[in-house]
Amino acid sequence: MHKGMLWLSTVALVGALAVAVPAYAQEDGQQGYTFSAGVFYPTKSAVRKATSDAWFTVSLGYNFQTSEPSESGYYYKLGVSAGYYGSSDIYNIPVQLTFTGYLNDQFFYQAGAGVGFAKQFKDIANKNQGTETKTGFVFSFGLGYNFNAGTTPVALTVGYTVQSGTNDQHTGFNAMLSFSF
Repeated sequence: MHKGMLWLSTVALVGALAVAVPAYAQEDGQQGYTFSAGVFYPTKSAVRKATSDAWFTVSLGYNFQTSEPSESGYYYKLGVSAGYYGSSDIYNIPVQLTFTGYLNDQFFYQAGAGVGFAKQFKDIANKNQGTETKTGFVFSFGLGYNFNAGTTPVALTVGYTVQSGTNDQHTGFNAMLSFSF
């Protein structure tokens, strides 16, 4: 019952944003999508040994609010994102609310918090025991650099992601190349 309510809450949140956000976004040209792809490096050596050293990661984000730039050039964006990272049968699907602070046109930082839907080994020491699904709190933070701050910004982001309730099987560093449109 608990997992069902968590899924229902997530679907309701994403659905509400999908209905409300497009109308709001048309008022300001600063909103839009960000597609990111890269690698995830699990911090736990037993996880790397059981799967691979580097996992594939991808995410799609949508910014639904952008602040006005301050005199120093600082501004922020609020958004929502959904992603995937995994290797073979082990993966995580994080759904997060995000905050991105732009120090100037090139440097920025990100933070996100939400829920992660993970598949993990029941016993990492003996992966023949099979896998199980877990749902837990996920948060992430990172630093980024925009190579192109024009109409289609391209950025490199390096970050760290933590998933609760998975015995650190889905905790690690990531490096992603992002395209905003």
